[in-house]
Amino acid sequence: MKSIDIKAARVHNLKEIDISIPKNKLIVATGVSGSGKSSLMFDIIFEEGRREYLQSIGMFAGLEDERKFDSISGIGPTVAVQQSIVRQSNPRSTVGSRTQLLGLLGLLYSSEGQISCSECEALIENGLTCSECGNEEERLEMSYFSHNNANGMCMKCSGRGAYYHVNMEKLVPNDRITVREIFDSIGVTPGIGRVIERNLKSNMDMPYSQLSEEIKDEVINGHYINNNSANQSFCLSRILQIRHKKGEYMNGLYELIACPECDGFRIGEEARRVFINGRHIGEVGKMTLVELKTFFDSVLEQGRFTQSGINLIRDILRKTSSLINARLGHLSLYREMSSLSGGEIQRLFLNSHLESKMESLIYILDEPTVGLHESEKAELLKSIYALKELGNTVIVVEHDKSTIEMADYIIDIGPKAGVEGGKVIYEGSYEGLLQCEDSLTGQYLSGRAKMPDRRLKSDIFQDDASPRLTIRNARTNNLKDVTVSLPLGVIVGVAGVSGCGKSSLISDTLVPFLRSYFRDQSKGSSAANIEDSSNDFEDDSTLIETIAESLDGVEYLSGFAEVSQAPIGRNINSNPITFIKIWDKIRKLFAEQLEARQLHLSAGHFSFNSDGACPECGGSGRKAVFPGATMKIYTTCTECKGKRYNDEALKVRYKGKTISEVLDLQVSEAVSFFEEHKAIVATLEVMERIGMGYITLGQPTSTMSGGEAQRLKLAKEIGKKRKGNILYVMDEPTTGLSLYDTAQLIKLLNELVANGNSVIVIEHNHEVLESCDWIIELGPEGGSGGGRIIAEGPPQALKNNPDSITGKYLELHS
Repeated sequence: MKSIDIKAARVHNLKEIDISIPKNKLIVATGVSGSGKSSLMFDIIFEEGRREYLQSIGMFAGLEDERKFDSISGIGPTVAVQQSIVRQSNPRSTVGSRTQLLGLLGLLYSSEGQISCSECEALIENGLTCSECGNEEERLEMSYFSHNNANGMCMKCSGRGAYYHVNMEKLVPNDRITVREIFDSIGVTPGIGRVIERNLKSNMDMPYSQLSEEIKDEVINGHYINNNSANQSFCLSRILQIRHKKGEYMNGLYELIACPECDGFRIGEEARRVFINGRHIGEVGKMTLVELKTFFDSVLEQGRFTQSGINLIRDILRKTSSLINARLGHLSLYREMSSLSGGEIQRLFLNSHLESKMESLIYILDEPTVGLHESEKAELLKSIYALKELGNTVIVVEHDKSTIEMADYIIDIGPKAGVEGGKVIYEGSYEGLLQCEDSLTGQYLSGRAKMPDRRLKSDIFQDDASPRLTIRNARTNNLKDVTVSLPLGVIVGVAGVSGCGKSSLISDTLVPFLRSYFRDQSKGSSAANIEDSSNDFEDDSTLIETIAESLDGVEYLSGFAEVSQAPIGRNINSNPITFIKIWDKIRKLFAEQLEARQLHLSAGHFSFNSDGACPECGGSGRKAVFPGATMKIYTTCTECKGKRYNDEALKVRYKGKTISEVLDLQVSEAVSFFEEHKAIVATLEVMERIGMGYITLGQPTSTMSGGEAQRLKLAKEIGKKRKGNILYVMDEPTTGLSLYDTAQLIKLLNELVANGNSVIVIEHNHEVLESCDWIIELGPEGGSGGGRIIAEGPPQALKNNPDSITGKYLELHS
């Protein structure tokens, strides 16, 4: 068949739509955020394609679930490259392991590497016998070259290459400091102090210097807890570990150090004695992909390898070149997948599919241009088009103008989000979209609809007394001793190509300083936060150390709020209303109803995690089926039909709706439903204003994109009704936003500044950058080629600055 034909698609907010999507084309699905694009492409086309494929090979024959459409034809095997699907948190998964480049390197080193003699350390030139001392060596198996394998990893750091340790020299500046004073200096609560004193086999008022080595180890590492893991946070190492996880600046108290055993190279001693062109595999693993290509280009020219080795090197160069073309050259093989942005992860996955050369598939991509500078999009779009040219159908869910322009066929869903969306507004060419009066996308792309006007404060640095934050001598990650001032009371944009140092400067340097400063301003509440989060600690963080001399000007602020794209929940039981803290209020409201009191139901009976849970599915609303070790297919619970609650809880209604039906409400519906309860609707109203009116109250936060998670955090912070003088730090808040929703976001940022606050926004979106009062651009390249300030000033100054890469793309109107 030449098309995918769907009749009466009705999942989520889709309005029984009929649509015919041409195959073997590049299709772009666009429309305002929450209009129904993802529902159509991922929840119907991807899920149905996957289900039909599994059933065609005999898995789950006859398995049926709730029908989301009347009929579908022309479907084939589908591959989804979606942020919520491909995002990884395993700290052992690296760029090198995910791309299989480390595997190829391991094979090359095990078969072709030059061995250093274990007796005299001379390099063995030919064979396996040392010409200097006659010692015979053996080639190592491939597993010895993997830091994730017990044979190959450095045992001291378990293959991580670095670890944190408590700097006791800073905590104990003299011999008189007591154990109690040490714990007081890091701000623990009196309650935690009592637990430590009860468990420690020593007097808390003894000087630390007089303790035995055994007791010192107990103070630092908590072995005095008698293996009670629930209390192991009550030691110096654990408490400082939690503070570091929260992103505080540790000021050298809890230091990241390269493993002294392997010098940070992750691998064991045996593998470090095998070389190619003078480098062992650990040194190669630390190279960026650009450096890796240069290295193996020179290696290939030497001609000392067997044909098998030459073929391996060519494979390595082919994969590396492909990743560099996808604008990932700034990454190293040892870079942890959990530290990558959503856009970087998607480009890695997309690259692996391009290499497979498979055809006749349906690919569905979720905003692949996320995290890319305008100057970097061309190569990625070529790769996407090449995927189509292989004979595949490529469907891209996207808001980016460049992507929409190159589409063979455009589908615009709308007209707005949630209950006001779910209809096909337009199908056809780009030119036709520009002329479509009913399409908000067409209105903004054609210029008929405009971004909000704003009077920029271009004179903000003319007065030396103007309040500003100054970061001095920052060297975090790839930053090159950067000193920079950020004006307050305005919107500051931080721009630059991928990997140039934007996040290193703001998220990894500025934010830890701010956390540390405001923690010290209110040690009581911050210590309580340490206690609250101690049981939630997971060692899945990337090893990053903040390195800078100082941060000046923090005294001008009364507080700050970081609004990042970090995931806000991995559990299906976490949802938007639990995150913004109104779930308890809603359950209490149900418990106050007459029927609830007659049935003696408490607020706990309206929780699907507690007394109200369906006994069959435990409150999840679904049951998992496992076709294999790596895939999960879920079906709706037959007992509660996906409602998650038991029959007793569902008997109680508020305004005619059960608690399950309330969870199915979209935010825009909930605002009017709870209009008389201001404590409930305050944050919901902010969510609606920033384009999240389509989100349902009960949607699992684990299914939300990075952009949705960030806007939910923003709504929560703004909903706190702070008095002003707050610094809001945002990381690409336009992720997942249409041009229409970007306009609403800019209005909100303007209001924050008008109310006496400051905003720092890391962005590529030129509409947002054009609305900034001041822009700081890092570069000029990613990775080791970046980390410098290449331009700063108001948007017009960047536009006129020949050194600015971003300025070329700003469309400023007088």
